[in-house]
Amino acid sequence: MLSLLLQTIEKSFGPSLSLIADIAFWTGATMVAYLVITPLLRVALEMRAARIGLERHWVMTCPNCTRLTVVSGPVCEECGKTLGIPLAVRIRNFFSGSEERRWLRWIRWILTACGVALFALITAAVAIRSGAWNPQTTLERLFIGLSMVAWAGLGWLIARVVGIGTGGPISRLRDAVFALATVAVLTATLAVAGASRPAPETLVARINIQGQVAQLGKVATPLVGYQFGFEYLQVDHELIGFHRIVPLAVVGAQRIPLLEDGFTETLTSHLWAHAHGYTDRGLIVRKRTEQIPASEPGLYEIVVRGGEISVRRYKPPPG
Repeated sequence: MLSLLLQTIEKSFGPSLSLIADIAFWTGATMVAYLVITPLLRVALEMRAARIGLERHWVMTCPNCTRLTVVSGPVCEECGKTLGIPLAVRIRNFFSGSEERRWLRWIRWILTACGVALFALITAAVAIRSGAWNPQTTLERLFIGLSMVAWAGLGWLIARVVGIGTGGPISRLRDAVFALATVAVLTATLAVAGASRPAPETLVARINIQGQVAQLGKVATPLVGYQFGFEYLQVDHELIGFHRIVPLAVVGAQRIPLLEDGFTETLTSHLWAHAHGYTDRGLIVRKRTEQIPASEPGLYEIVVRGGEISVRRYKPPPG
């Protein structure tokens, strides 16, 4: 239902949706790249500044001598008199000051590099495994772009929550709440992007029909009543939206098994043998046989696409 709705929306908007999808996709890709490159550049610049002894400090104009002084304590470095800094400001500066221990600085640099590397590896692995780097439809490109925007925002918020010197407990709690909201947005956009991707097509069997004989590879079986059967195991879980078809055999006068993987065969046998027990847990296991008319000679292909079974027939070449 969702896939059909998305296809209708894509056909209705046409080229205008394509432009929006391109903008969203490249905006998301740019934000992800920015989140990877910028922290590494910042660490490199900080390391270079530390190598030449460049430090940052609080500065103010002394109320007594009116000179600009570095605030390294409660008194002015020029005249030696008190600067009169309020207690609340001193506490704020203590927790958010720019001075940083050398060992703590190195820990922050190492954690930043490790965090960026982990973020980049997860991004690359998910993009390659899901095919997000190569969206096949306009709507998929649009929602993948929105997913990348949300993913970049989530990475930035997590870095602020767990980073060293990124704020106090209240700001970290606020960023954690925003991160949870971003997770919800990321999940929703990924779900819609997945529904927008065309269902992959799997060629299950290629059967050559000649007269009353069905030839599957090197194995042949006589037909029964000008038809043959396609036997499969259907596994459904309505709650999580799981739907899978496992091809089992082509059936004529004889049964020609299709499973070549021993593990898959063992798994399907186990599912069928314990079908009633799995049904009580919400996993419905059915064994079915589709009857396919084959009164005309030619090449028949059984295809599974998105949990649906279809048959393509090719007429034999003339002569």
